[in-house]
Amino acid sequence: MTLLWIPLPSPNILRKVFYDFCHVPLFGVVAMILLYLARQRGEPRGWSVGSQYGLAFIGAVILGALAEGMQSFNSSRFAEWSDFLLDVLGAVGALGLSFTYDQRFTGRMAIWRVAPRKQLVQVGVGLLVVIALSPVLVWSYVYWDRDARFPSLVQFSAAWEMMLVNGRDAAVQIVPPPLGWGKPQVDTVGLVLFYPKPYPGIRLREPYPDWKGFSHFHFEVYSELPEAQSLIIRIDDAQHNNDYTDRFNQAITISPGLNHIHIPLDDIRLAPVGREMDLSAIKNVGLFAINPPEEFSLYLDNFRLE
Repeated sequence: MTLLWIPLPSPNILRKVFYDFCHVPLFGVVAMILLYLARQRGEPRGWSVGSQYGLAFIGAVILGALAEGMQSFNSSRFAEWSDFLLDVLGAVGALGLSFTYDQRFTGRMAIWRVAPRKQLVQVGVGLLVVIALSPVLVWSYVYWDRDARFPSLVQFSAAWEMMLVNGRDAAVQIVPPPLGWGKPQVDTVGLVLFYPKPYPGIRLREPYPDWKGFSHFHFEVYSELPEAQSLIIRIDDAQHNNDYTDRFNQAITISPGLNHIHIPLDDIRLAPVGREMDLSAIKNVGLFAINPPEEFSLYLDNFRLE
């Protein structure tokens, strides 16, 4: 409950999934505290050991539900079912481990403190923790891969890259290059299908943030359309306040065939009105159309800094 009122650093994707995982050990500790309290209250009153564990689990579930519910009243946080499930998983894991060591269980329940059943419970708890931790491991690799590719931003060559590429009213996939491009067919590019919506396009979320020391932002577009198509490039940094004038916006014309797009970084730096864009903290790159009358496709590749 205290954490609800403590401002956290602005989360990137990796930090968010780590925060989410922290629900598991946090509510494991909560469950053990509640078990201790149930024991102190219950043993003098003759409550069974199973009842004490049940009360600890129910208490942890209620606290988890309350914690998520309270976040709906905090504008900087969001209630999520996935977080509540991680709370429950943390309570189950901690109480399960405690169960395998608790000498107070006797009779038929005591067999769960003896191998191999004890190890089965412990392995099961370990698997639950690994499952909860897996998003942290996956996103850690995605960020490592992103940093290792820099100054290339997106090459459309692996599924790891595509976790940082989002389509909005558009579909994006990795495909072989069209024959007219002249690339080897063993190469891959991105194919974006723009739907007839107000602002269909793609977003490169959280590209490598530090663009200082480079002079140009570059990418390639190949069009099989019979006529030119207009697109908008949008780039914003971590300080962006969501105003149109507080980011870089530029219209580009995509002609039939291969298009090389070069944008000076000085133009990006000086784009926000009243301030300079922080080239050490680039957060999003967007490429979108405005109200296309019908769906169309374009091929993209080699988003990079030069």
